[in-house]
Amino acid sequence: MPQEENAALPGSVRGDGPGLLLVHGGGATAQTTWGPLLPVLSRDFRVVAPDYSAGGEAKDLDGLVDRHVRTADRAGLDRFGVTGHSFGSAVALRMATRHPDRVAGLVLTAGFARAAASTRLKVEVWRGLALGNRELLPWFLMSVMLGDRYLESLSAEQREGMAELIGLTVPSGTVEQIELILSTDLRRELALVSAPTLVVATTADQLVPASMSGELAAGIPGARLSELHCGHHPTLEDPAGWIRLIKDFLGSTVTKTSSARP
Repeated sequence: MPQEENAALPGSVRGDGPGLLLVHGGGATAQTTWGPLLPVLSRDFRVVAPDYSAGGEAKDLDGLVDRHVRTADRAGLDRFGVTGHSFGSAVALRMATRHPDRVAGLVLTAGFARAAASTRLKVEVWRGLALGNRELLPWFLMSVMLGDRYLESLSAEQREGMAELIGLTVPSGTVEQIELILSTDLRRELALVSAPTLVVATTADQLVPASMSGELAAGIPGARLSELHCGHHPTLEDPAGWIRLIKDFLGSTVTKTSSARP
């Protein structure tokens, strides 16, 4: 059941230290995006991983941003770093311009200010399958979320198992979140971002082209651009590399300015 508008989101809070807010993408969950990373990140940060995967949680972008900030409030964070994945990067961007006093630094992975034409077409297919063919949906998601090298490494049985798992974990709010993805365009806001920013391009991404990360890095003042040589889901393909980029960047920027309330 959707929670009260502007209420804090469900999710997990782990660790102590400088605040780190994790924002998952549309059609995903906090657990599928961040689960394997949480034990490591929480050694250095107070990690808050909200979950907006349920229907009714993503009615509009500003409301979704405010609910993430409210979740950070509930966890005792004052200023904090934000790491966004995929559409979560758009949420993080709007957070940085809507609440600049709260956001101490950004790491934007496989993100975009506006979805590329090829991404929009694939997301339209994703929406259609979610509405009408849930058997094919997991196979389609595997084909766009994972890089060829990773897919080639899986046996037929492993692919079957992954498809079954994906089918069981498709969030109830997927269609609503896809509508929000298709309506979001933050290109004019990039120049307004004042927080230190690391943009991480996933170079084998078949859903969000790496050129979208290049657009983010070019538009955000002072942004740095790094690469992960994997598909759209680095949690599966290169979690260690992703963790290293997040910790190295936030360790040299956000930890100097972020804080948690006593």
